[in-house]
Amino acid sequence: MWLDVYEEANELTKEEQFELFNALKNDLFPDEPDKITKLLKSIRESRFSSGIACVHCGSTAIKRNGKYKTRQRYLCKDCNKTFNDMTNTPFSGSRYPEKWVKYMEMMVEGYTLPKIAKRLKIHISTAFYWRHKILNALRSLDFAQLQGIIESDETFFRESMKGKEVTHRKPKKRKTPDEKRGISDLKIAVVVAQDRNNNIIALKAGTGRVKAEEIDAAIGKYIDPSSLLCTDTATNYKKFAKLKGLQHETINERQKERVKKGIFHVQNVNNFHSRLKTWIRRFQGVATKYLDNYLYWFRWLEIDKHLSFEKQVEQMLISSCQKSNHCTVSHLKSA
Repeated sequence: MWLDVYEEANELTKEEQFELFNALKNDLFPDEPDKITKLLKSIRESRFSSGIACVHCGSTAIKRNGKYKTRQRYLCKDCNKTFNDMTNTPFSGSRYPEKWVKYMEMMVEGYTLPKIAKRLKIHISTAFYWRHKILNALRSLDFAQLQGIIESDETFFRESMKGKEVTHRKPKKRKTPDEKRGISDLKIAVVVAQDRNNNIIALKAGTGRVKAEEIDAAIGKYIDPSSLLCTDTATNYKKFAKLKGLQHETINERQKERVKKGIFHVQNVNNFHSRLKTWIRRFQGVATKYLDNYLYWFRWLEIDKHLSFEKQVEQMLISSCQKSNHCTVSHLKSA
């Protein structure tokens, strides 16, 4: 077959041979250096939008310090340390820069670790650490302030001590029922708040029935004081609204009340709960210590789901590199 291709190629003009070469190169080597270079430029513009500053000490006394491959290096005159556009990002020091874009594509699509490892031909532990370095970086970005009508409610996940020694209860296998039925201290409460502009917050708030103070610790600082809180009739949210001085409308779902006064409801946040649980089920049990990372991941996908797939990939890569985050494997192991 290759002999036939070679003979046919000799019959082509130089220009046609060049086009054939590029076509074969794109088929055999799908990673696109030009695309990566373009994204690196976007990362630089986003990360240093106010000017180049040292990622180690924050100084603006910076000078160029040569290049490594295609990447510009800088030297800080104050701390005398060097850095480049990707220093202190999830991909800093990576041996596989050509796989970044494909990894991000699989993150946006919600692939499981075994599938990522197989597709990219990397070890599953590498896929795991990349995932959580990226999610830790995304979590370092501030939540948008919720305003206007804000819906809030909690949902619950089973406690998972995956990867840790269980000391406070008997170990149990996956899919075995809990010792206690209903909401108990073996369930992790996740508080979700969402305004009508599709700004969303989803964070762990405690175990079992959450108190008003736990709700406040999780989402209180992200709620504009002039907002109106819309919840079910649970006492903890009534106390939370009073604690924050918020206007408060309650929906009595036990009496099959769905919408109040034509505008107040909690349907958006309950639908978010349903989509979250369906999405997270694919991972076959998320360790409780990493649950906030997965909540932030899903929240990010929900907020940007109106964008094209290519734009979502670009946004995730740029956002994960926007702030300086020195996160190593040892940090993740000790978390």
